[in-house]
Amino acid sequence: MRRADVAVKWRFFRHLLGGSDNEAERVYRWHINERIGPRMRAGLPTDQWKTTTDDYVDSAKALLKSMQEFGFVAQGAIPIDRAGELLGGAHRLSCAVALDMPFVRVLQRCTDVWAPPWHRGWFIEHGMGSVDLAQMDADWKMMHW
Repeated sequence: MRRADVAVKWRFFRHLLGGSDNEAERVYRWHINERIGPRMRAGLPTDQWKTTTDDYVDSAKALLKSMQEFGFVAQGAIPIDRAGELLGGAHRLSCAVALDMPFVRVLQRCTDVWAPPWHRGWFIEHGMGSVDLAQMDADWKMMHW
């Protein structure tokens, strides 16, 4: 479970789809803030333009709407490294899984993964509570991918 953040994002997308998991957005915002909060607090954009967790929430909502309307478009191929690790596209992957899409497009690159592992240990080190950890573990097991 190198990319436990996918489960956090999947949970948030399921909530946006009409779930009644009011904690999903809190956990999603917490994760984004822990991951890139220092950049945002310094006024530096992340993902090219996002500067607040509100930007991330709005972007996730727009992504969901787009994928509901148009499906998984070829231009949105998820980059992976030679070993199949995500180089980007965790939101697209999580959204597609939440929408029960039968497949996603990937683009294999020759570069190795650059991102740190956002595994369970990362969440523990950053102070995620035991209830949220248990929910993340359950969500990981529930994801159909």
